[in-house]
Amino acid sequence: MKIEASYSSYPQLMTEFRQNSWISTHPIGVGTQTNWHSPFITGRNRFFNLSSGLKIHDWSQTFLKNWELVDLGCEQAPVTFIFLMQGRLQGTYRDSTYFREVNVEAGHSLLMFSGLGKRGVWRCPQSLSCKTIEVVVEVKKLLGYLEHELPSTLIALRRLLSEQSEQPYFHTGAITPAMQMVLHQYLNCPYEGMMQRMYLESKAVELIALKLSQIKQMTTQVSAADRRRSLKSQDIDRVHHARAILLQDMANPPSLGQLAEQVGIGDYKLKQDFRQAFGTTVFGYLRSHRLECARQLITAQQMNVSEAARFVGYSSLSKFTAAFKRQFGILPSSCSTSKN
Repeated sequence: MKIEASYSSYPQLMTEFRQNSWISTHPIGVGTQTNWHSPFITGRNRFFNLSSGLKIHDWSQTFLKNWELVDLGCEQAPVTFIFLMQGRLQGTYRDSTYFREVNVEAGHSLLMFSGLGKRGVWRCPQSLSCKTIEVVVEVKKLLGYLEHELPSTLIALRRLLSEQSEQPYFHTGAITPAMQMVLHQYLNCPYEGMMQRMYLESKAVELIALKLSQIKQMTTQVSAADRRRSLKSQDIDRVHHARAILLQDMANPPSLGQLAEQVGIGDYKLKQDFRQAFGTTVFGYLRSHRLECARQLITAQQMNVSEAARFVGYSSLSKFTAAFKRQFGILPSSCSTSKN
């Protein structure tokens, strides 16, 4: 089945489906739930309209027939943050000067801005089951979030949105443990009424922040790869040797001077080359590695928080907790319950 629609015509489309008895809707707290019992889709989706310009939805659907949803691209659409829990997404956007295929697998997220005037086709084959959580934010509201102290890695996104560009923007990345935690909290909201709305809005904004942070991090990693290409091969070998020494005993690392002496260069050159190769300082890299190692140990329940902190070299639990929160946006104790 092929459906053609635009963002603003979607409510009219739902009205037609309701008239055909293909869907039924009832309130759930501050939102609504739509149950699908059509010849081509079965399942349900929940909609929560939060503050002005901000919505969060979750979908759980199985396609009974081949389905195509055509985005007519005739108006400025909002920005959508999609977190795919199950299934896959396949779409194509094109016109005479533009072509982009979008493929998202389960366990990944997608930031999507379809621009203006680009026709998109999303394909859902028969028997495909999908579960997604989507945060939908109007361009003006997202620009408000991006107004101050924006990292250079996100300036291109802000410029694209503020100029009401015809150029689409898509960014995919893995769903991180921090994202998984927030998605779990959204699906298991413990509140009702006004508190439910406030809680869900905080989760929607947190997911936006985590996705933007991921874009920043992934862009920085690409920039670091570009910087590495400008280093001489012997310099690259030395900084990789230095990194290996750091990680051999991350709980008791050498000083910068000792590390430089072990790899055979001065400490100033080591600092320069290390930052050029990895996009951060020597001990900034070590700190991030320690925290990531601790996160994995806690998440896998191989160690509790205190044990993991000591294992990676933190003598102070409070300092470890503060550093962990800065890096991952959640407390380390949250990781031990994320699988429950």
